[in-house]
Amino acid sequence: MAESAELGELVRAFRHAAGLTLEDLAERSGVSVRAISDMERGRSRNPQARTVMALADALRLPDDDRKLLLYAARTGRSRPAPAPLCELPPDIPDFTGRSAELATLTSALVDRDGRPAPIVISGAGGLGKTALAVRAACSTRGEFPDGRLFVDLRGSDPEPLDPYVVQFRLLRALGVDAERIPSLHTDRTQVLRRVVADRRVLLLLDNAADEAHIRRLLPGPGGSAALITSRRTLAGLEHARRVTLGPFSDADADGMLRAVVEHDSAANPAPALIRSVAQLCGNYPLALRIAGNRMLSRPGWTLETLVNRLADEESRLDHLSAGDLQIRAAFSVSYGQLEPTTRLVFRRLALVPGPDTGAALASVLTELPVHEVDRRLDDLIELGLLVSAADQRAGFHDLIRLFAREQLVAEDTREAVEAARRQMVSWLLATARVAGSWFQRNRQRSPEPSDLTMDFPDLVSAQRWLEAESENWLGALRQALGTADYTAVVSTVDALQGFSSRWVNWRHWPEVFTLSATAAEKLGDQHQSAKHGEGLAQAEAARLTDGA
Repeated sequence: MAESAELGELVRAFRHAAGLTLEDLAERSGVSVRAISDMERGRSRNPQARTVMALADALRLPDDDRKLLLYAARTGRSRPAPAPLCELPPDIPDFTGRSAELATLTSALVDRDGRPAPIVISGAGGLGKTALAVRAACSTRGEFPDGRLFVDLRGSDPEPLDPYVVQFRLLRALGVDAERIPSLHTDRTQVLRRVVADRRVLLLLDNAADEAHIRRLLPGPGGSAALITSRRTLAGLEHARRVTLGPFSDADADGMLRAVVEHDSAANPAPALIRSVAQLCGNYPLALRIAGNRMLSRPGWTLETLVNRLADEESRLDHLSAGDLQIRAAFSVSYGQLEPTTRLVFRRLALVPGPDTGAALASVLTELPVHEVDRRLDDLIELGLLVSAADQRAGFHDLIRLFAREQLVAEDTREAVEAARRQMVSWLLATARVAGSWFQRNRQRSPEPSDLTMDFPDLVSAQRWLEAESENWLGALRQALGTADYTAVVSTVDALQGFSSRWVNWRHWPEVFTLSATAAEKLGDQHQSAKHGEGLAQAEAARLTDGA
């Protein structure tokens, strides 16, 4: 019985992970209940290959698990610990940047003092979480003499790897005989923690779906540690130490791109061109590697070629693709994990003209209650599709904004998009007029209905909104002028003149008054044209004075 114990344990583990009874698996596979039962109990010593294949198909096993099952069936005996299944991936030779994050991780892994606190690296797809984790594991090799084990939990897949199966793999990799691994979930968790407590092992748990996905895999007090990567922050993990990744700094992005394009080359690319390409890549590590690889694979290309191809926003994501490396695919995985309502919020935010927004504007774009939108914004930040900004606001990274625009075009009707855009512009300009009325000399409130705009209890709150949403209401002014809504432009800037005297150093006032002067001229209103022309002259003078 012991000779085929591992095969039986594997079949049972995979069946439990799939949530199937013996009868369910028999019906799916065409293999009798008795044959499966004998196999699980170790009584079937030499199952036919087609029988094992039928079980693998019925269990819908991924390639790694299928190979493991077939190997166990072929050998007919318990094999040594499957170290290759848990082997640490190779370190990237040209790893660049993340020096501060790496120092934090190294310190956390070295200075644990027996504490079981997990260490979490989080961030959106394409930011190099796995590469950083592997580098940290390699940098602390001496701290874990009993092994460094790696498991891809497939948390971004439709069906993540079951922790019950992961426990089996880890225990086998740690040398535990298959027949000694319990079948009950609770018992298996206790055995795993007991085994690692007596050793100094690093468990690198890559691509976790959520907190529940990894709780039963975490070591307890002792010499072992868990280093986790996830697109989510895993905020529910108690006492965790966290490193959240964003795009590279300019210096790190330039350094990585230079390392890629100079590989096996004597080229010395101009710093300005390196910066241009890196900026168009949004300083994203994956995008930088793709861009560099594309240039290296096409001898006739130069950095100028990359700049020209990436300059067009409409096709930029198409060009950031090299073989199976695709920046769009990295974002699509996260987008696919969202609920339909959260996807709507994500898409509609692509219409926001400025770099970030609050829940009120997002509510206008989606026609959802503010409290509902606020929760969806938190979900998007948690998954790395939005970045948290000051004053409870959220914004896109450049490449993710382009991806959101693609989804907007693909999934929303043109009529719905235009209606949302018009509603946004109307709301921003009307609210700007209400806020601006606080700064008029007579301080009379705007007569516009407050149910169509935000209301402001005092001058401070009005100023806070005007400053926070400045690039959004400026974008709304541009769009209103472009759609010939000249009256809205002139009336809004009229209402903001008092505020312009209070916030004189804002660099966009010349454009604001240029827009209003142009709109007044289109209306044929000489008085307003002269008035806003004077405002433009004052704004230009203030800018020159500030520059001096």
